[in-house]
Amino acid sequence: MSNGYQHILGIQRLACFGGVVFAVVIMFQYFEFPYGDVISSLFSATKIHITNTRSYPHENSSLLLQISGDMNMTGASDVLVKGIMNTYKGHDDDMIDIIKHNRSETKKELDDSIDLNRNATSLSVQLSNVSSVIEVPRKKQKRKVVAISEMHDILVHNRASSHSMKPHWSSRVDQELLEAKVQIENAQFNEENHDLYPLVFRNISIFTRSYELMEKTLKVYIYKEGEKPIFNNPEAVMKGIYASEGWFMMQMKKSKRFVTRKSKEAHLFYIPYSSKMLKATISPYSYDRQSVVPFLKNYLDMISRRYTFWNRTGGADHFFAACHDWGPEETSQIMGTCIRAICNTDIEKAGFELGKDVSLPETIVRDPQNPLHQLGGKPPSKRSVFAFFAGKMHGSLRPILLQHWENKDPDMKIFRKLPKVKDDKNYVDYMKSSKFCICAKGSEVNSPRVVEAIFYECVPVIISDNFVPPFFEFLDWESFAIFIQEKDIPNLKIILLSITNKRYLQMYQRVKQVQQHFLWHVKPVRYDIFHMILHSIWYNRVLRVNST
Repeated sequence: MSNGYQHILGIQRLACFGGVVFAVVIMFQYFEFPYGDVISSLFSATKIHITNTRSYPHENSSLLLQISGDMNMTGASDVLVKGIMNTYKGHDDDMIDIIKHNRSETKKELDDSIDLNRNATSLSVQLSNVSSVIEVPRKKQKRKVVAISEMHDILVHNRASSHSMKPHWSSRVDQELLEAKVQIENAQFNEENHDLYPLVFRNISIFTRSYELMEKTLKVYIYKEGEKPIFNNPEAVMKGIYASEGWFMMQMKKSKRFVTRKSKEAHLFYIPYSSKMLKATISPYSYDRQSVVPFLKNYLDMISRRYTFWNRTGGADHFFAACHDWGPEETSQIMGTCIRAICNTDIEKAGFELGKDVSLPETIVRDPQNPLHQLGGKPPSKRSVFAFFAGKMHGSLRPILLQHWENKDPDMKIFRKLPKVKDDKNYVDYMKSSKFCICAKGSEVNSPRVVEAIFYECVPVIISDNFVPPFFEFLDWESFAIFIQEKDIPNLKIILLSITNKRYLQMYQRVKQVQQHFLWHVKPVRYDIFHMILHSIWYNRVLRVNST
């Protein structure tokens, strides 16, 4: 009997031990412990484990997945065509015939993309299986796409609901700004200015009154502090895609009409720094956009200790012009109260605020001694190229553009970067000879091609979701440019063909009419790009003044 009791006791002990082991397994399976993923995989060899890390190799696989991420597997061409009709309706009845003609070609492109999507998914899983844990990449969350019409609604809302901080103590300039605000808001209807074209403006009367008041009233104080080449050194940034920084700084500093040395007269205070030179000087080899923030913070601390200007308004009457891609992130926190004139104007990123911040045109200046060199292009009848793009493969969008249109259609001249020749003659000749110039975003939403297209009198086709175009407060961009959502790249030609010749000629004429507002001159002239940038800054400052 004693032996039987011991036998039963042994069985009980074994059962208890098994229960403890089972409990431990369950705990590692369902609770987050250090190295829990690895231990969990030992007990579930066939389980696909999802982690927060990206699959290997992330660059290739994510790019391939993005190419077809918005396409459905069933009836994809029908769904896309229906969507195009809804999004780009109103151009012409010929759209229906064009879609029928292109339906089979569109379906083939979609099918190719679907196969590519399947291959990319298979490739991602196979290559990521390099350990006992198989990582499945999470689907990239889609960003909200804000249409141009929605941007205008946001602007109107911000105008009504957002104002600058009330100054800590009053000044004569505050009353001058309030008086200007009243006059602008009550501007009388006026279309008699023969130097301007009303059809490219949202409201020519308000613009004209505001511009006249700027010429009559505005005074700007420029900080002298700051070491070169980051501060007060426009000569360092007079060429290339960030030239707007240098040209604006140079012409602002030389302006006898607007600049004052008497701080008490100033309606605005200019911080003359270059975001390009800041990056090149402080963090030339870094990709960390926050690495330059301490430098800017030290500068602001210095001027706020030395002067009372910043402290009076909390920076609301300060502004700067930054065209480098890093501009929005490096200034969003410490300089977020300023009026930020920036090129990288993504309405969904880096705190860009319509109604306060300004979209700075990104311009390429090839010859600083003659910035108008090669201005203009061929008349419509001599523009033999239907649509043109050429550029480096920056960002994720351009490879998609090339995947769909490079060497696919004789009407669509879509290239990678063209061979380098003197004065970029190949590129310029294409711009001057094309009806539509594709302005596809690169690493960020902005592209110098937008202003280039206007410079060469080519209708801009902007493919960059959430990009706020320059001088958005006043210019009616849809009267002279075409905006196409990134997801509609496969239907690019369909959309462009839907624009009648009458409509194209109308847009071409308006490109010529708006061109004067995007030109740099060695000596600034009325309504040119320098004055338009300064006016946008002035206008946003005036309308945000708190009247209570």
